[in-house]
Amino acid sequence: MKFNVKALETISRDFFNIFGTSKLLGRQFFSDLGTQKAEGFFDTLIKRCGYEDNETGFFENLFSLIKKTPGRIALNGIEIPKLYLYELLLYLLPGHRSYSVKTVDELEKITFVQKEDRPCLQKVMDEFPVRLSDHVIRQSRVSDAVSKQYLPFVGELDPSGKSITFDGHLKKGVLEQMYQNRVIFLLDMTCPVYCRFCFRKHKSNRKEKTPTKEDILAAADHVRNHPAIREILITGGEPLLNKANLETAINALMTIDHVNVIRIATRSIAYFPELFLKDEKALIRYLVDKNVQCRSHGKRIEIGVHFVHPDEVSIQSLEIISLLVQKGIQVYVQTPFLNGLNTEGETLGRLFTLLRQTGVKIYYIFTPCSPIHGTKEYWTPISKALEAQAYLRKNVSDRCIPKLCTATSLGKIEWHTSGFAVEKDKDDETFTWIRTPYTLSYFKDFIPDISNMPDMRINTEGTLDSRFQVIMGKDDLILGNRPERTGVSHPAESGLTSMEIKPIRDFLISVSHLSPSLCPVPSKSVSRVHKTRVEVSLSVDKKAFDYIEQDLDITDVVLHWKEQDDPGMETTDQIVMQLKAFSNISSVRISCWEFCGKPELITEALAEKISGWNDFSIGNPFRVELETWFLLPEDIQKQHEEIAKELIQKGVNIYANVPLITRVNDQPGIIVELSDKFRHAAIEFHHLYVSGLEIQEKFNGHLIDSQQIIDIASEVRKSCSGRQIPLYIRWTPSGEMDFGLSDLLEF
Repeated sequence: MKFNVKALETISRDFFNIFGTSKLLGRQFFSDLGTQKAEGFFDTLIKRCGYEDNETGFFENLFSLIKKTPGRIALNGIEIPKLYLYELLLYLLPGHRSYSVKTVDELEKITFVQKEDRPCLQKVMDEFPVRLSDHVIRQSRVSDAVSKQYLPFVGELDPSGKSITFDGHLKKGVLEQMYQNRVIFLLDMTCPVYCRFCFRKHKSNRKEKTPTKEDILAAADHVRNHPAIREILITGGEPLLNKANLETAINALMTIDHVNVIRIATRSIAYFPELFLKDEKALIRYLVDKNVQCRSHGKRIEIGVHFVHPDEVSIQSLEIISLLVQKGIQVYVQTPFLNGLNTEGETLGRLFTLLRQTGVKIYYIFTPCSPIHGTKEYWTPISKALEAQAYLRKNVSDRCIPKLCTATSLGKIEWHTSGFAVEKDKDDETFTWIRTPYTLSYFKDFIPDISNMPDMRINTEGTLDSRFQVIMGKDDLILGNRPERTGVSHPAESGLTSMEIKPIRDFLISVSHLSPSLCPVPSKSVSRVHKTRVEVSLSVDKKAFDYIEQDLDITDVVLHWKEQDDPGMETTDQIVMQLKAFSNISSVRISCWEFCGKPELITEALAEKISGWNDFSIGNPFRVELETWFLLPEDIQKQHEEIAKELIQKGVNIYANVPLITRVNDQPGIIVELSDKFRHAAIEFHHLYVSGLEIQEKFNGHLIDSQQIIDIASEVRKSCSGRQIPLYIRWTPSGEMDFGLSDLLEF
C-alpha cells in the first residue's frame, strides 16, 4: 500500500481535531491514551503506540495490520478507532462505486477470501448474487462485523430454512399488505449492496421487474379506496435508487386525505452513503423538499434506516442522519439480531447510543432473522435476545431501548406483551407456535380469500397462533395458552366521570418534584433514576453539577421545568449551557408535565430557544427533547400537534409518557385511541407505565392485572402502526423495568 505520509498526517490531525471526542470514539480509547484534549491528540496517539516522531513507522505498521484478516487493529495495546481507519482508507482506496462481483477471482482482488472457503465460494456466488460498494469494501478490510454481513461465505450453502418468507397477505403489483392500517410499496428490487441475511436474497427476488408509473398509480388508487390505511412504507430493494418511481409514489400518496405518514426504508445510509452525498447532497435536498410538500398536505416523511453493528457507523452516515433530522425529517432504526454480529448487549448499546446521539429514534430489534436459505449461521435463540434487552435496560439510556419484535408469518409481535411462545410444534421441534394478537376477522377485513394464509390455528382465547421456525433457547419461555379470565377488567361504562377524572389530571399536571433517587446523591436538586440518567430541578446547585460532570456513566439529564418558576426559560438556558459543556452529557430533556393541559406554554419564542440548544455536530452531538405526560385521548389538542410538528422542523423530538390509571385509561380501546392521537400529532409514545408511579399509588384502586396489560398491548399491536407502540414499564424501587421481560408474564 503506497501512501503519502504528509497527506495522512493532515487527515489524522483534522480527524481528531473535529471528531476526537469520547461521545464518538468511546471512553475506553481516551482512557487508554490518558488524555481528553483534542489539541495534540494525534501526537499523543502515535507516542502511546510507540512511534513518537515517527509518523512513517506508525502508518507502515498500521497498514500492515490492515492487510491481514479484518478484526481488532491495535498498536502497543491501543485499539485504533474504526471511524479513524475508515477515513484513512477513504484516502488510500478512494471510490464511491457500487458493483456486482461475479467470480471468486474478482472478489479476491478487492477483499479477503479465506483459503479454506475458496473452493466452494463460486457455488455460493452463483446461488446468491454478490453486490458490494467501495464503502463496504473499505470497512470490511478492518471490521469482521462488516465483512460478515456482505461478503459471501460457505455457510450459505446450508439448505435449512425457506426459499422465501410469507411476505404479504394481499399482493397487488407493487403493493403488499400485512395489516389493516398500513401497506408496503415495493418500488425497486435492486440494491447497491446485497446483505447476506436478506429475506429477499434469492435470485428470483433480485430479478423482479421494475414497476412502471402505472403500477404505482394503481397501488395509490388502492390506498385511496381503503380509508383504514394510514401509513405507507416505501421499500424494495432500495427505493431511493429509482427517483422517478419515488416521485410518482410520494406525489400520489400525499394527496390522499387518510394517509398520515409516508415512511421510506433505506439501507444505503449504512452501506452506500454516496447515494445521499453525491451531487452536493442532492438526494437529501430532494427529501427535505418533498417533506415540505407533504407537510402542506398534512403528511410527513420518515426515514427508516438499518444498522446491525457499530462498526457500520461512519462519519458519512452520521452526517446524512444529522442533516435529515435538523431539517425536520425523523429517522428511526431497526436492527436484525444476528448470531456472531450483535447478540451482545454491549454491542447493541454502543450502536444505539451512537445513533441516538445523532437524532435517530430506536425502533425494533428483529429476532430471529428471517429463516431463509443460506442464513442459518445468523440464527439466534430468543433467550439470547431477551438477555441483550435486559442488558440494554440496565446500562443505556431509556431513549436507546428498542422493541423486541418477531415478524411471524401472520404479523409482528413484541415478546411478552403482544405475543409469546405457546408450545413447540409436535411434528418438528425447530418450529414453535407463537401466540399473536390477530384474529380471522381482522384479516377478513382486507383479504378476500384467507384460504392461502400461512400455518396458523385459533387458540383458546380466540386469537391466532402462528407456526414459526424459531429456537427459544430456554424451556421456561414456552408459556402455554393464557388462562381462563376470572377478574374481567372494568367495562367502559363503569369508568370514572369527567368530574372524578379532573383531580387525577390536575395531579398529573401539577407534579413538579423529582422522582425518588435510587442511590444517595449530594443535593436535593438532583435524583439518580438510572445508571445513565438523572433528574434535576430548576434549583440545581453546584454539588449537583459536580456530581453529574464527574460520573461519566451519566449521559442524560431530565430537567423539570415549570413555567411559573422560569417563564422565559432564562434559568433553564443557564442550566442547559452548563450541562452542554460536560463531555459525558449527550442529551437534556425538558420535562413539562403542565404541557398536557397548557400547550400554549411552549410559545414560538420558547420553541426557538429550545431548538437553539441542539448541537448537530458529528463529533460533539447534544440533543434536546421535550418530555410530556398525558392521560386520555381528549387531552391532545390541535395546539399540541402544531407545537410538536414545529419542534420537529427544528430538530427537536417530543415524546409522551402515560400512567395507566384504573377506570380512567386502562381499557385497550382508550390506549389505541391515545396512540392514534399521538401519531397524528407527531408525538412519540415512549412509555406506558403500568404500575409503581406516585400517581398510580394514589389513585389506582388495585394493581392492574397483568392479563389486562396483555389485552392492551395486543389491541395496540393489532390496531396501530408499529411506530405507535410504547414500551410497557413498571416503576420499582430498583428503577424502571420492562413489563414482561422482568416477570415473563405472571401466568
